This record gives sequence, structure tokens and C-alpha cells, in this order.
Amino acid sequence: GTSRIDRSRAMPRHAFVLALCALLAVATAPSFASANACEEWTAWEDSEVKSQAWEHIAHGNVELVLRSIAEEPCFAKMRARDGRGPLHWAHEFHERRLIDALLAAGADAEATDATGLTPARMPRAPPITYTAPEDAEDEIDYGGDDDDDDD
Repeated sequence: GTSRIDRSRAMPRHAFVLALCALLAVATAPSFASANACEEWTAWEDSEVKSQAWEHIAHGNVELVLRSIAEEPCFAKMRARDGRGPLHWAHEFHERRLIDALLAAGADAEATDATGLTPARMPRAPPITYTAPEDAEDEIDYGGDDDDDDD
């Protein structure tokens, strides 16, 4: 025998299609929470994370920055107090791989900083060749006595 479907209890086809469309619309619509998810990153203010991002870009830590871009969706959109972000810094330090990755991750190529500069118009920074070790003291003791005739 053939099995028969009891259509008296089934949802009418048009109601099912409407319910499915409503479900898809809700599931694919950006939520208020996701719209504001990057707010902390895009606010024009300084933070430890933003300072570290600049340092890593300035010092050529490309692999670490690429990992950060992949792991944090808002990374590419961050802005510091001066309005600059990773794309500005990548142009400033001429890091082509970072520029490409940031653009692919949604960085705005037309974003202007506080002075009106877009990332591509950033002046090229000289290479950073020295970083003081973390345990470096502020004053260097060259030995010798303190005989500066002030007593």
C-alpha cells in the first residue's frame, strides 16, 4: 500500500512559504547588536589595543597583524583618536600585504583622518630600526662620578 498524508493537519503551502520567508528575513537581517559590534573599534579614541596595532604595523609584524585581521572582524575598521586606522598605518609603512588584507576585510579606502588624509595619501614613514628592550631604564648610567660643580 501507499501511505497517505493527512493534509487536514498540515500547514497550507502558502502559509509555509510565508513563514519560511519571514524566518529567512530575520536570520539574514543585520541585528542591532551586530550593527554596533564594532562601535568600540571605530570610535575615534585611543586604546591599548589600537596602540599595539599601530606598533605591530610600524614594526613590520605582518603575520601577527594578518592573524588579527582574520580573528577580529572589526580590526580593519578601527580608528584611533586622530582618525587613522590600520589602513592608514599600512600605507604609512608601505605594507602591501596588509593593505590588501585590510581592504578585503572591509577597511574603508576613502576614510579620512582628522586632517583629511585618506590612507593612500599618508606620507611614507622612515623605517623603524630600533626598539628599546622592555627592561630598559629611562636613564643610562655611564659610570663615573657626578662632578658637575653644582655643590
